[in-house]
Amino acid sequence: MPRNTPGGIQRLFRSQASLRCPESLATNSNIAIQEQLPAQYSSGTRTEEFRNSKQRNAGDQHPSSRKQQPGTLISRRRFRKGYGQPKPTPAEYLAKALRQTGHALGTVQHASQDADALRRLHGLQPTYGRPARFSFQTTLGEYIRLVDPLLSSSTESDVADRLDSALNEVFRENSHRYLTKRGYDVGDVVAWAWIMKSKDANQAVPRLFALEAEQKSRFGADSPATPSFIALFLLKQKHLDAQSLRLLLIYSLHLMSGQPLPSSERWEASRDKPVKLPSGQFQPRIDSSTGMHMFSRLIRHARLVWPQAIPTIASAFSRFMMATNVSDAGDSILKKRKADRFKTKKFNNFLRLLSFPTKIHPFRSISLQQQAQFELLRAMASHKPVLPLTRIGYRAVLAIQVAHKKTSAERQSAELKAPSWPPWKEERLGIDALRGNEGMYSRAMNVLSQMREAGYSSKLWEDICSILAGWDTDRSPTVQTRTFLRWSRSLSRASHTNPDHFAVWVARIRATRTVREAWACFLSYQDRGLPPNAAIYTAMAEKLIYRQQAVRSRSDEVGHALPGDGREVYPEPASARDIIYVHTEPPVLQDFLEQMISHGFRFSGRLLALLLQNTPNFRVGLRYLVISDLTEDQIKVLCTVLSHSSDYGAQHLNALQTLPDVVFASFIKFLCIPSKCTAWQAGEKSLTVDRFPLLATEGQSRLPLTILPDFEDQPQQRRHPRALWHAIQLVKSRQPPCPAAWTHILRSFGNAIKITSKEHKSWRRILAWHEVLVAVKWMKDHNIEPDLEGFYAMCTAFTEAVKAGISHPAESREAFILIQQSIRGDGHGEILGHEHYDAMVENGLLVLKLQFDSLVLPVSKTSEAAERSVFAENSAADLQLQVPTLLHVPSFSILHRFVRTLGVVGDDDGLLHLLQWMSRSAASLNAVADELLNGEKMRRQTLTAIRMFLESPQAVSMDCGRLASDPAKVQEAYDIISRTPGWDWPSDEEVEDYCQ
Repeated sequence: MPRNTPGGIQRLFRSQASLRCPESLATNSNIAIQEQLPAQYSSGTRTEEFRNSKQRNAGDQHPSSRKQQPGTLISRRRFRKGYGQPKPTPAEYLAKALRQTGHALGTVQHASQDADALRRLHGLQPTYGRPARFSFQTTLGEYIRLVDPLLSSSTESDVADRLDSALNEVFRENSHRYLTKRGYDVGDVVAWAWIMKSKDANQAVPRLFALEAEQKSRFGADSPATPSFIALFLLKQKHLDAQSLRLLLIYSLHLMSGQPLPSSERWEASRDKPVKLPSGQFQPRIDSSTGMHMFSRLIRHARLVWPQAIPTIASAFSRFMMATNVSDAGDSILKKRKADRFKTKKFNNFLRLLSFPTKIHPFRSISLQQQAQFELLRAMASHKPVLPLTRIGYRAVLAIQVAHKKTSAERQSAELKAPSWPPWKEERLGIDALRGNEGMYSRAMNVLSQMREAGYSSKLWEDICSILAGWDTDRSPTVQTRTFLRWSRSLSRASHTNPDHFAVWVARIRATRTVREAWACFLSYQDRGLPPNAAIYTAMAEKLIYRQQAVRSRSDEVGHALPGDGREVYPEPASARDIIYVHTEPPVLQDFLEQMISHGFRFSGRLLALLLQNTPNFRVGLRYLVISDLTEDQIKVLCTVLSHSSDYGAQHLNALQTLPDVVFASFIKFLCIPSKCTAWQAGEKSLTVDRFPLLATEGQSRLPLTILPDFEDQPQQRRHPRALWHAIQLVKSRQPPCPAAWTHILRSFGNAIKITSKEHKSWRRILAWHEVLVAVKWMKDHNIEPDLEGFYAMCTAFTEAVKAGISHPAESREAFILIQQSIRGDGHGEILGHEHYDAMVENGLLVLKLQFDSLVLPVSKTSEAAERSVFAENSAADLQLQVPTLLHVPSFSILHRFVRTLGVVGDDDGLLHLLQWMSRSAASLNAVADELLNGEKMRRQTLTAIRMFLESPQAVSMDCGRLASDPAKVQEAYDIISRTPGWDWPSDEEVEDYCQ
């Protein structure tokens, strides 16, 4: 029922001071909302006064007067002109209203990634008019378009009359009746508009929680909740950060389970009592269609920014589907079967959504996706009757199993493969004969067998999966290769097998160990007389590139990876009898690329990115770019060095926006590769654009326009002197931003130290750290958060700066003088730590600790209600429905770098605090370590480094000059490590080896 509060609708809107929700609530929901929304949110049954006001306005106004207000009403002429055109959906109408009024949430709409073609189709067919049926979105869209612009208008004299007319148009009798029937009124629409007018989704989510808390505190737990369309609309945004997604997930779980968000009074009353879900069952407050849209959008955002939430979303989905009554089946067998068919379809489709790779650490997240799929499979098996897997479901499970790391049996089988081709099992010891074929048939092959037993025939997609899973179509073994299977329409919809299809041969080339094996597959494709194909050439070129990488990194000598574990390409067998015969020797990379070009193929996508990252020199990389499939505008903007990022025009920005992320990030990495040029080796100590692009003053950066290939006047230089400057201007101009590109920028500041001459190295290290500070400040000002790899680069640069300040204090003082001059001249005075060495250390530690906390911990002060939820990790009694607290789980290699940074500056308290956090989060950290081949090694190194820095200061005296250790702190660290499951105190031998 509507909340009864006296007051008229006209009086509610006349006072402009009480019409807008305060912006402070977006950042601090602890402020009492009752003091912030006294008038606009005072709601009640205003039906009679609303009708009377409509009658007064209808009597006072002549019908012709409304024609003089075209901006406030829907144009009749435009409506007739658009007759026959598709009408917008309520969500489209709301987004359109937000765009027309200049609000950000309407301009960044982005539907599911699986509907690109549909979005393009809708973009070509504009909608006209208003949705035919009434809805909350339609009323809210009309309010935002017609009423809200008049509230801030104070110059026009007829604002009051126009406002009355707009109110009568928006809250006409039918729409007002629609709101009242569902327990809402005009004040609720104003509050919803306050959320939708946020500058971005990250501000709107805390406002949603604030509004929900206000409702519960003022009108009790029985008051109607905020409609679900707001959460759905926010989930439809193109980008959400991990913190906002976590809050939206908690909010969505309350909608799906029927659990109300806790109010302050309820939380205080039940603080000492265990919180549980009612009978462990879901009682959804949303229908199945809304729930499916919400789950699909949650999964999409989780794949992009927060993979740790995928198992929780899958568990909630299974419970929601089991608790949702698709129809009132009653005793009707037909209705029950219809409901079962609906659930079968949705479960299998959701399995498919869980099989797409994540954007953050895709291979590391496979175990989370497998856990989520198993949760759905258990729910399907427990249903009465059992819900079957369709072909879509089997393929989804197969995609995860092919991408999952090898089991111990599969690893043992891979080690026993013969070096010859085909790689049959080779019995090297007598006990190998007793092992049988265990592990030869991978888990993916077992799923394929179950799929055939269920009655599904093998098609093209299954043949490709079988080759990558370890067995070719002729039942000969291949190399089990860990990879992500494509879900392209041409492959998934193929109705039969085709041994000559190019995708089959691409899989065969990838499922090899050496260049000769891959080349033999390539020649076999050609010998069949099949037409040249770009994908075939790309797969072979990748093998040649990765072999070059293996030779440079000497991965043949070190590492525990087996063939198929990664992209590594292994050397040829030592014995000549095991080397596969080919009638043409494998070419070198450059000759093969020339052959590829001669067939008319251009470099694109991942191949172009690999070539840019592994180019032998700067000019060859530019040539790769010129003969790629990029457009002329894209190549032009990448090769043109402007004076400043503000000089980029609309044409440049559009070209940058259309570049794929993988290509753009690889080109930035290509520009950031350091070279031994004279600019680093000699010259006076000054801040120039080519050396220090972020610290150079505005006057120095105003240089003439140049083209990257135009630097023949200095042939001794291996790359353009302003390459790094150009990279920074590109990443600043790129919209939407590319975090991976910024990571390459941060890494470049530390990499430049390696090629600096000895007499300038310490001076350069100090300046590199302050370049990192300027870059991070710019990123945060533009809502770009450095990722874990960026944090690693920050720790590296800071550690090198600390060492430089200790070993060469005179050079460090010169560096600080230059930094102060650049900061005063370029407006970066708020950046701290530029005065002297001690200030740099103090400020640097603070920056790194705050950055680490923002990456791993949810900063949910904006929504205490979310942390009081029964779904919060510290409160939930049901482990499967806990919303994880960690936003990103760092690997032990990143933790090891952070430990070394804290140890170099002698921050023992920081080391102990970090160790305590690691102990509390040991389960998540160990899970990540188990997914990495060097995970156990890095875990032992991290713990050993902590012990060394705490108890053996003489081992690091060259780094930080510490004099003595504190036995109490060493004992505390020993107690923490000893009581953590799976951890052991590092031995003396480990410490000795680590010091060496």
